[in-house]
Amino acid sequence: MKARPLIILLTVLFLASCKTGRDEEFRKSICGEWIFAGVGSDNKKINDEFIPEKRGIDSPLDIPYHNYYKTGYIFYSNNLCEDKFGYSDGKVGENLLGTDTKYKVENDSLKIFDLDNGVWKRMKIRNITSDTLTLDVNDSTFLVYTKCYYKDDKIQTFDQIIVSTSPCFGSCSIGSTSIDNQGNFIFYGQGYTEKEGLFISRTDKELYKRIEQNFKKADIDTLYERYAVDFTDAQTVTVTFIKNNKIYKTISDYGHKAPRELYWAYNPVSLLYQKLNIKPFATTEQKEFPRSYTCFENKGKICCLEKSESFYLFTEICKCKEVHANFEKKYVIEYWETENNKKKILTDGRYYQLEQKDKTMIFDLGYNFLTRNNLLKKFRTKTEND
Repeated sequence: MKARPLIILLTVLFLASCKTGRDEEFRKSICGEWIFAGVGSDNKKINDEFIPEKRGIDSPLDIPYHNYYKTGYIFYSNNLCEDKFGYSDGKVGENLLGTDTKYKVENDSLKIFDLDNGVWKRMKIRNITSDTLTLDVNDSTFLVYTKCYYKDDKIQTFDQIIVSTSPCFGSCSIGSTSIDNQGNFIFYGQGYTEKEGLFISRTDKELYKRIEQNFKKADIDTLYERYAVDFTDAQTVTVTFIKNNKIYKTISDYGHKAPRELYWAYNPVSLLYQKLNIKPFATTEQKEFPRSYTCFENKGKICCLEKSESFYLFTEICKCKEVHANFEKKYVIEYWETENNKKKILTDGRYYQLEQKDKTMIFDLGYNFLTRNNLLKKFRTKTEND
């Protein structure tokens, strides 16, 4: 009779030891980068079209299943992780709480700290192999993630990266962010952002390298210049890459249709202003240059820049000094300074003449923005909608 309690105790200790060993194995195996591969069932083949919410199953990640393709994680050995989908406080904008959070592996489960609600979200680990992570939703349904191995043999560096976001039918953040390889940072918040107005800051080279690395995973050279969903009222994000002091490529993503790696790269950039010590950019006449949408017009022809390209031109104008010069006033740029005050800028692509406070000011860009960036071919006939 005395042996029975001892046997029970030894059994409990043995099971606890096995569980501890299993958790330690999971902690080692989970380190790395994972992307969502599909939802599966013990009775169905794994695929992206199997939607559990149609069967009354709640989403364990508190996001719609149609957004699962944008989920992914990087788990580090120090119990920190990056949730690529990001978090939002639900007040203004999107993903305003960022992507960096904590995780832990306990009792055969993965627990990730949800910044939205301030709680630990738990998903039972079914299995981890060298290339597959399987997490249970319930007894028969599971999520599958595959491990990523990105090639680093391609050198893809940029002088400057600009990310701009447009309005949507909702509370999408509206603004522009520019960061260059020298650590210069400019943010322009227009709406549904924590701060509105023009701000500057400084970053370090390691942060810029991390941003570059994220875009490198998206393989910019292989991406189309335009992506769009087939419904309305979504947000447009434009990203412009500057290399050798000219526009290398601009990508427009309407409704987050582009490959998820691009979303994962540009989303943290648009939120970066929250992590930096930013200060207001002193307003001067030259900084009244349009910061959102710029169109060059000449004799019924028009060339409209993408929002991120317009912000790039603005950052270039900010570097200029006022000069006295005669130039051919070939193009006109019209913009609304206020709701009731429409203004004009005269330019030949290099010199920009602004009328500010009853004063004519000319700024020398030092080069022709249109020819250097190969924009002359984008001129088209102006329409009534322009």
